[in-house]
Amino acid sequence: MTKKVWGFLRETAEKATYDDIHHPDITGLKRTGLEEYLKVIFPKTDDWVHNKVFGKGYQIRPDYRSDSLKLIIEFDGLQHYTKPSEIEKDDKNTKIYESFGYKVVRIPYFIQLTNKTVEQMFGVKVKEPLFDGKIPSLSISNSPAYLCPAGLQRMAEEFVKFPEQYEVNRQALRKANNPYLSGVELLEKAVNEILKK
Repeated sequence: MTKKVWGFLRETAEKATYDDIHHPDITGLKRTGLEEYLKVIFPKTDDWVHNKVFGKGYQIRPDYRSDSLKLIIEFDGLQHYTKPSEIEKDDKNTKIYESFGYKVVRIPYFIQLTNKTVEQMFGVKVKEPLFDGKIPSLSISNSPAYLCPAGLQRMAEEFVKFPEQYEVNRQALRKANNPYLSGVELLEKAVNEILKK
């Protein structure tokens, strides 16, 4: 049996395939849809609903929802860090979901689902090796340099929760040797400010 190679996270397998064809990654690593990860993280859960309207009177569509787990999972792509209106909307939606008793897990585009990350986010230990945490997910094309101030702050706050992934990505951005396009200095400053508190 061939060992599965877990790729960079995308919201769906369909989007992962599209990106693999139209935007191949320079590392050669494929992308993996979130629903593929969910099958391994929650193998007994079969009631996932993707992108369907939530609750009566709301026009919000969580990426994935399981009523049996009372869990909503949102994959937050780059646009959730470049537009203050998106950041505000995410905060409001999270509060709505929580008011209905759901736990909300937001997965930033720059945090990959390693075994350690899955355990931290979901409280689940997966025996199968998942994404290799030594592979950076940030590059010049999706770096902190393109984020709005609120998005940069949000990124820094997320990276503080996942220090190993921060360090791998920080080093990759430093290695790019282009502080203007990498925004690595901005990210380091934001993370250091949080760590000082």
